[in-house]
Amino acid sequence: MAINNAFRALKQADLPAGNSTTSITQLPTNILEAFIPGYSVISKFLLDALGFDITLLVSVCFLVVGLATSLTFAWKHAYRQFEEYLMSFILINSDDDIHDHIMEWLASQKISRTSRKLMAKTGRENAWDMIDGAATEPELDPDNFMNFSNWDAKVPPRFQPSFGSHRFFHKGRFFQFKREKKQVMNGGWPIMRDEESVTLTCIGRSTEPIKNLIKEARDLYLEKEKSCTVVRRPSPKEQRGRGRSVWMKVATRPSRPIDTVVLEHDKKNRVLADINEYLHPSTPRWYANRGIPYRRGYLLHGPPGTGKSSLAWAIAGVFGLDIYCISLVDTNLTEEDLGMMFNALPRRCVVLLEDIDAAGLNKRQETEKPEKDKSEDAAAKIGAEITKAFKSVQNTDKNKEGITLSGLLNAIDGVASHEGRVLVMTTNFPDKLDEALIRPGRIDMKVEFTNATHSQIYELFIRMYSPDGSTKVVPEQYKFELNQSVKDNLPRPFFNGTIHHQLTNEALEHGNINDSIPNGTTHKSNILTPPDTPSQMSTPELTSIEDLASEFARRLPADVFTPAEIQGFLLTRKKEPARALREVTVWKDSVLEAREKKALAKAEATG
Repeated sequence: MAINNAFRALKQADLPAGNSTTSITQLPTNILEAFIPGYSVISKFLLDALGFDITLLVSVCFLVVGLATSLTFAWKHAYRQFEEYLMSFILINSDDDIHDHIMEWLASQKISRTSRKLMAKTGRENAWDMIDGAATEPELDPDNFMNFSNWDAKVPPRFQPSFGSHRFFHKGRFFQFKREKKQVMNGGWPIMRDEESVTLTCIGRSTEPIKNLIKEARDLYLEKEKSCTVVRRPSPKEQRGRGRSVWMKVATRPSRPIDTVVLEHDKKNRVLADINEYLHPSTPRWYANRGIPYRRGYLLHGPPGTGKSSLAWAIAGVFGLDIYCISLVDTNLTEEDLGMMFNALPRRCVVLLEDIDAAGLNKRQETEKPEKDKSEDAAAKIGAEITKAFKSVQNTDKNKEGITLSGLLNAIDGVASHEGRVLVMTTNFPDKLDEALIRPGRIDMKVEFTNATHSQIYELFIRMYSPDGSTKVVPEQYKFELNQSVKDNLPRPFFNGTIHHQLTNEALEHGNINDSIPNGTTHKSNILTPPDTPSQMSTPELTSIEDLASEFARRLPADVFTPAEIQGFLLTRKKEPARALREVTVWKDSVLEAREKKALAKAEATG
């Protein structure tokens, strides 16, 4: 309305004559009155009070604002046209891994140091990361405890570009980085969630410079994470959608070396060779030409604490794959969700289903029911009707029914199931599993884990007390100076027998040998008695870690303790191998006694 009044006033205004001295920057009073109601009264008051006519000043301000508005409009219009026809861009959603790659890359670039709009993040995210720039670990002082408030104070925060537009040059080319966040609906859920996106823009009609930048960021990220394994779990139910948002990244852990898995070497080598052949790029075509579904499944079974899950983690680390963990005991997990999760898996990955026997997928009851009289049948029907009515009153949620056996089978190898993944199941009780779940085609290889044998006890001791990095040798390359009569029966430890660490009697007496191990000391070891048979368990002269390991294995019975139990005992003495050897017999007796008491209490309770 004010604009219409201004134009009406402009038409009605008496323009000054050609010989008038009125300045062009001084607008007519009626125009100013249209924009500023009461202007004439205000200007007259100021003129009478101060003797100053503000008409010229107000007119100049109006002209400056109008000119700035016009230039801004023209610039925005020209920029939109330039962006539309002479610039290229790529949009990246936060659900994709590329988003993490770009943000990590930007955090290390100059833009994160010079920009005026930054977002701060904690400098260290993993428990095993050291302080940025720290070359060595702090010394352990047994007399003083670590104060992690001071430790964390040394960690500088990391900075990333905040939301908004940022401009930077990279390799002589101009780029624009735009970070946005908006709220979107969670599929069918009436819940709003934040969805972040990143847009990379460059000048030119080709997106190749942006693609090269993304590739550089990805290579930098993967180089940093090449010795780590990414762990993914299902997203919360209210956040699950289509595509990669079904899974979320929960951790990045150092890859576990396969040598640290306590298992017979032939079993490990057989599993690794089979997976290596399965993941080879030429294998999918071989499967397709023969009409065989491109899937592979492994069942790891044995007592708790024998290393089943450890092998799955080591497999993911060896082949550089992400590991996707699914808990079938989650009552909020439906068969539809499970199928969506399997369909959202990448082409190559490790899918881990832990303790599958605990999910209720046991053998189906096929025993014949005894004949019942009519009265019992009628009572059973009445009871079933009452139960059904009670459930309907309670409005039992179908989403809390869990996963059925048929639903799991359809997800694993149904018509629409995903191919190319490595499926690993672990169980403590393989006999309880339904035959349909573990038949060939779904489970292609079964690996049995047992309690620790003498050779495995030997390896656990060697790995615990060997210097870091000295155990990473291919087992077939180990060479020991042995008599031929015992060479074939010796375990293949993760240690090079041609290099031994000489121990002094003083170190053995005090129970700590780490400080007495000279670097680079080599000698021919005493003949190592293999700890596999009782007749060969004579106590050798304790002059090396190998001798201590052999004696340690001799003092423990085979197939009685799990590797986890033995490792837990050694961890409490991780720098005192001589002490571990002295105290292992007492520990063994106490554990066996506790087991016996527990068994008696259980028998009395059931009897």
